Amino acid sequence: MSIVQNYKYMVVEDEPLIRENIIKKIESLKLPLTLCAQVNDGVSAIRSIPLLLPQLIITDIRMPQCDGLELARFITENYPSIKTVILSGYGEFSYAQEAMRYHVCDYLLKPLKTDALQETLQRVLLSLDSQNRQLSSLHFNAYDMTSEKICRLMLDYFQQHYKNDISMSALAETLGFSMEYLARIFKKEAGLSPSKYLTNLRINEAKLLLLSHPSLEVGHIGELVGYKDAFYFSRVFKIHMKMTPSEYRNLHQKRNHPPL
Repeated sequence: MSIVQNYKYMVVEDEPLIRENIIKKIESLKLPLTLCAQVNDGVSAIRSIPLLLPQLIITDIRMPQCDGLELARFITENYPSIKTVILSGYGEFSYAQEAMRYHVCDYLLKPLKTDALQETLQRVLLSLDSQNRQLSSLHFNAYDMTSEKICRLMLDYFQQHYKNDISMSALAETLGFSMEYLARIFKKEAGLSPSKYLTNLRINEAKLLLLSHPSLEVGHIGELVGYKDAFYFSRVFKIHMKMTPSEYRNLHQKRNHPPL
């Protein structure tokens, strides 16, 4: 029989009645979620996160002192495995765009509809369960894995987490091997180093975004593929492609839309 994993969540909302209503709706869904804190602003949330370590944070976007986007940024930079859902009474697309930069799971409008909340929370739970199974597999089965399986595991990890900061030392510690051993195994099986593979993956995704979303700024695209520094992203892209991201976008736009 499989054991249902229970996850801790925090609600961040400056209006007490709305905060209570959010919690009541979540509790009514009977999902494997346990409230660990309810706070009224982002500053309080930032203070509480290191102490409580929730797996999910549901936050309003408009709050005094520190709003939901600032909180989402803090979470992305310091606790990237924590899932964030933003609630707002504002329907402007710019907020959703900004939230995307910080890998927010979803953006829900208030007044909060129970069906939409349930759909979002179930999706978050699936992601947390998948993450939990993957880490359990890494921890318990690493020693009896072949080189091919270790490489496959690393490939899967890179493909799922390339948008975030990836620490090879943390991955090596989780797997129970040295960084040098993992790099040697990966290069033998994949034909290139882990850092080179990760760069290729990020640049390929950036190329897709540059062409499919022509209105997105280059710096935003860099963030979406794992580069928080826009200048560093442009430099890596130019080394890889022999042209800047903007030059690449302009070149392909001209090819797709030749002059009449």
